[in-house]
Amino acid sequence: MKPFKKQRNRFMSCATNKGLLNQPGENNCFLNSAIQVLWHLDVFRRSFRLLDGHACMGASCIFCALKNIFQQFQYSKDHALAPNALRSALAETFHEQNRFQLGSMDDAAECFVCSWLF
Repeated sequence: MKPFKKQRNRFMSCATNKGLLNQPGENNCFLNSAIQVLWHLDVFRRSFRLLDGHACMGASCIFCALKNIFQQFQYSKDHALAPNALRSALAETFHEQNRFQLGSMDDAAECFVCSWLF
């Protein structure tokens, strides 16, 4: 049993047991799924952490909101994190397509793709 535990810990880098808050009516399940996938892809997480230059879109900046969520995943003591900035950025960015609007359900796979196309 001990050799497995040592081996398992060796591969655990920044993995955490965190997720996004999902109060009744918020419908953040799809967003939580997409963010969990991105967070647990070591190559994406490590590469994204090194990025800093981008054309900031202000309150609708998915890049900044995703950076913020990832910082919270890494450093926050909370197990459930507020997705408000990211959810708002997605809603604003995809307003014309009526996608990812606040309180609406959406598709996790499409959110996953849109989150890294920022």
